[in-house]
This record gives sequence, C-alpha cells and structure tokens, in this order.
Amino acid sequence: MNIILLIISFLFMEFIAWSNHKYVMHGFLWKWHKDHHINDKNSFTVDDLEFSGFEKNDLFFLIYALPAIILLLIGFKYNFYSFIFIGSGITLYGFTYFFVHDIIIHKRIKIRYFMNIRNRYLNALINAHLAHHRPKSSEDFKNFGLLLFPKRFFSE
Repeated sequence: MNIILLIISFLFMEFIAWSNHKYVMHGFLWKWHKDHHINDKNSFTVDDLEFSGFEKNDLFFLIYALPAIILLLIGFKYNFYSFIFIGSGITLYGFTYFFVHDIIIHKRIKIRYFMNIRNRYLNALINAHLAHHRPKSSEDFKNFGLLLFPKRFFSE
C-alpha cells in the first residue's frame, strides 16, 4: 500500500506542477517566474544558453520542498509510514523535475551524456517545453506540464 502512495503522490505532483505553472507562476507570482523566460525571444538554441546563476524562479523549489519535508519529519517522528511514502513521492518528483528541467532541457548543469539526447520521449518532452518558451502559436504557450504533454510533439 505504501508503494502505491509513493507512486500516486509522484503522479499527482505532475498535476500540481502543471496547475502551479499555469495559475501561480504565470499568474500572481509571475515576478518570480519571469526571469526564467528572459531569453525566450532570442534566436539562439537551448544548447547555446550559459548558466547565468540562480533565478528568482528557483525559489519555487523551496515552496515545493516544504510539504515533502514536513511530511517526512512528521512521518519519521511519529512512525506515520504513509506520510513518509507520500513525502518520498513528492521528493522523487522534485528530483525528477530538477533532472529533466534543469539538466536535460535547460542544460544548467552540463553533463556530456545528456547534451545530445536520442530518446524519442525525451526529445518530444524537450520540444514541448521549448514550445512553451518560444511559442509558434498561442496553443504552444499553453503547454504548462513537464512529463505529460500533447502527443503532437512526438512528430516534431
């Protein structure tokens, strides 16, 4: 049962990330997120980006980490194993988000193996995310998810 809680919380975090990206980051906390979009109008590719340090956008990590930390602390202190597995699912999603978004897509940490992706799903994921940053249509900009995205990006 606990493994199921971990998997459900991981999957639920994709919905949380999507809704927060759409309604919070592109809404009332745009002032934190806008520096993440600062290079969107430039013509260079994502491979040409250099890590310019931390962005205000990185503060969202703290917001997303807090519930996981609280659940893990309470879970370990009071032996609430369900809290531990839910907190672990949130944490696992956070690591996945960091790895996919910051390393694979934006290459904020350059790892040679991930500089030239040849995986069909990961290429579609990168295309979907870049479409959000450099939309060719209003439909592109509406792509707020990370791991789930419209299937049309598999053919691009």
